[in-house]
Amino acid sequence: MTATPAALGPALFSASYKVHAPDFRVDEVLGIDADGAGEHWLLHIEKTATNTDEVVSLLEKAFSVNSADIGLSGMKDRHAVTTQWFTVRSPMPIDTLEQAMQAFNEQQASAVDTTEAASTKQLRLLHSARHSRKLRRGTHKANAFVILLRDVEAMPPLDDDTLASQVEQRLAQLQHCGFPNYIGPQRFGRGGQNLVRARQWFRQPKKRTSRQQRSLWLSAARSELFNRVCAARVENGSWQQLLEGEPAALAGSRSFFDSANDAPDELAARLSSFDIHPSAPWWGRGRALAKSACEEFEAAVLSDEADLCAGLERAGLPQERRALRACATDLRHEWLDPRTLQLSFHLSPGVFATTLLRELGLCAEPER
Repeated sequence: MTATPAALGPALFSASYKVHAPDFRVDEVLGIDADGAGEHWLLHIEKTATNTDEVVSLLEKAFSVNSADIGLSGMKDRHAVTTQWFTVRSPMPIDTLEQAMQAFNEQQASAVDTTEAASTKQLRLLHSARHSRKLRRGTHKANAFVILLRDVEAMPPLDDDTLASQVEQRLAQLQHCGFPNYIGPQRFGRGGQNLVRARQWFRQPKKRTSRQQRSLWLSAARSELFNRVCAARVENGSWQQLLEGEPAALAGSRSFFDSANDAPDELAARLSSFDIHPSAPWWGRGRALAKSACEEFEAAVLSDEADLCAGLERAGLPQERRALRACATDLRHEWLDPRTLQLSFHLSPGVFATTLLRELGLCAEPER
């Protein structure tokens, strides 16, 4: 995988995160209300140490439906406490789900030693209401994070006496500049295996694959190309500005536009206010969307990745753009003790919290 250099300076500290599931909390901010009628249940579910696919499987069994009847807005971390929204097309009463969740929790509690209770799988139904539409991917407005960093230790030449002030300054930088919108390592699988298998599959496309495998491999390939361009822009210092011929990405959406006809002063003001962002290719078939100097730059960066580009084009994915820069809102921090730092912030859907953490320090997840 491409190395993803930090943009705002060297790491300030080393730390551990996701030591226990409650150390990493993510709440989907949906931004819409249930309409109170319809063939779908709109469900707000809290899960602990459980991945999203397990919740989907439980919903399918509880309501006797298939995957096409389940809607969700995003995938959420397993080693965490997260809340997310689902829809299920079913006439069955909500008691059906409550009973299935109770059975799930009881089974998990009996299978795990009580000393590991902080990481025991658990599901909780927070809210349910009737709704007329299936939930689509990317529907939610934002993700709200509360992350606990443990065993924080200053990186040389910093020391414990200066670390707190340096962290405060770096957080101010993050709010002012934003940060590179790299795809996090979790997209590539353990040891980057999703990317390895994508390359193998592109070389031998006749190999039979499941829909889920195909989706993972295509996403990893797209992410690698994006990260490569993003890293090159960070290295040459252009990640906060538009190159000649570069499409601009609209904040908070997947939309982009040709910026060539807009006044430079207006574009600069919109970039400064985070209304728009620079962009990088989200590769697919068709002609590259960048032009002029931006197209030449991206072609040079991706010149040795012809296999990934061609594989994505053969798969029929459309040529798109993804914002090169991200920003956090409501960014706050609190030192619970000299070696424990709590961070809270909101990110747009699709932006990785691990990428923000990379701009602060070297944060490692325990081996599992």
